[in-house]
Amino acid sequence: MQIDIEPQLQVTERFSIWRIFYAIVTLVAAYLLVRLSSALLRGLGQRAPRARFFFNMISPIIRFAMWLGATIIILAIFSPSRETLLAVLASIGIALGLGGQDLVKNIIGGLVVLVDRPYQLGDRVKIGDAYGEIDHIGLRSTKLTTPDDTRVTIPNSEILSGKVWNANSGVPDCQVVTDLFVPHDTVPKEAIEIGYEAAYSSPYILLSKPVVVLLQDRFQDGPFMVVRVKAYVYDHRFEPRFQSDVTLRAKSEFLQRGMILRWSRHDISLPSDILRAEKNAGEEGSSVS
Repeated sequence: MQIDIEPQLQVTERFSIWRIFYAIVTLVAAYLLVRLSSALLRGLGQRAPRARFFFNMISPIIRFAMWLGATIIILAIFSPSRETLLAVLASIGIALGLGGQDLVKNIIGGLVVLVDRPYQLGDRVKIGDAYGEIDHIGLRSTKLTTPDDTRVTIPNSEILSGKVWNANSGVPDCQVVTDLFVPHDTVPKEAIEIGYEAAYSSPYILLSKPVVVLLQDRFQDGPFMVVRVKAYVYDHRFEPRFQSDVTLRAKSEFLQRGMILRWSRHDISLPSDILRAEKNAGEEGSSVS
């Protein structure tokens, strides 16, 4: 009985210790290069804020190209035969078909994000119930940070079938909407003037873009009026600060002019006849005592 040892020798040569060592070195080098390039582009973006979105745009492309190059180098190191390569690919396909369907969907979603670009690094987006700034785009998931500094990880498969709202679409500035609430009988012209003054006096406003103030009547446990201030900030990261600043300035003016004093506890929650009855009851109690 003759034993064919030639295939065994070929397998041993292809997966020798040195080749495995070179493959590990390639993976480590690719990982370090990806981290270094991301840090370098992030630093360039901080030094040149106007070009921040350009560096954010090319960062995931460079990261994907480096990992793809590392994969090609590893294949060249092991130099598998066509039969071996087809067998490995078939095994991977079977494994993915049995238990990795979600992973495949996420990878396809990541490729769609890189090609279609519904958003990029640095954009302020809303995906499902999550809203914040995109700070990582990977082949498996997308990560964003909310205004409350909470990190949210979203599988890329959800992007294929869900909706994405983008507030700035690759530019630093974005529109910010601030709602202010006043009594329904407030003088409309006066409320609009205060809205404009609060927006234009904010240090975060982008003066080259228009400011719009709108009024809406609402009813919830009683009538009231909404003063909606729509203005642009020069950097979308200042959205919460701008909303707080406009609210502070407008409400201070409302209070100074006595426009929202009618919303005090007694005036809004108790009709005049109940107030009168409570007053009479209090007087009767004091006379009895």
